[in-house]
Amino acid sequence: MKSRFAALALILSAVCVLPATADTDPAAPVHQLCDALIASMKQGEQVGIQARENKLRPVIAAVYDMTAVTKTTLGVSANKLSPEELQKLADAYGRFSVATYADQFAKFGGEHFEVGEPHPGAQQGTIVVPTVIVGGDGSRTEIDYVMHEANGGWAILDVLFNGSISQVAVRRSEFVPLFRQNGLQGLVDVLDQKTAALEKK
Repeated sequence: MKSRFAALALILSAVCVLPATADTDPAAPVHQLCDALIASMKQGEQVGIQARENKLRPVIAAVYDMTAVTKTTLGVSANKLSPEELQKLADAYGRFSVATYADQFAKFGGEHFEVGEPHPGAQQGTIVVPTVIVGGDGSRTEIDYVMHEANGGWAILDVLFNGSISQVAVRRSEFVPLFRQNGLQGLVDVLDQKTAALEKK
């Protein structure tokens, strides 16, 4: 069970003082994503990946700040991009993320999510919402969502697997060398190729 979700995480109790000011619950987007993933798994055997993507796409767009995720993933290399170029890359990264979720959450085996109490993140202004994927066999996989304030609410900025493996850091190690070697369009092309490969599985 854990190996099934490890690849995704490498793309997913105490009273605490939470940062800042957004009116919404920082855990609300995580609940929304978890509900959508359970629905995707339950439909997985009846529909194909394209149908799962169509269901997940608006949810992922709503709960992730893909522009911020992309900028953080590229690090200082993002400074070389115009806002339009950054958005182009974020769109490609978003398509890849949707396909990855649709591929990984494709079959239901009695799983459910446990969403814990939000607590302050390591970065200023962030909140971590801990979750556990509980398999039908009782196995437990920890996936924590790093949230930040965006557009008056909260959105996912990073995903931590087993509490420590950052999806942003892993993707940075993949994306930055490609960007430096092949430029923006080269990285976009690679992401689109990865998306297409998932959709053909």
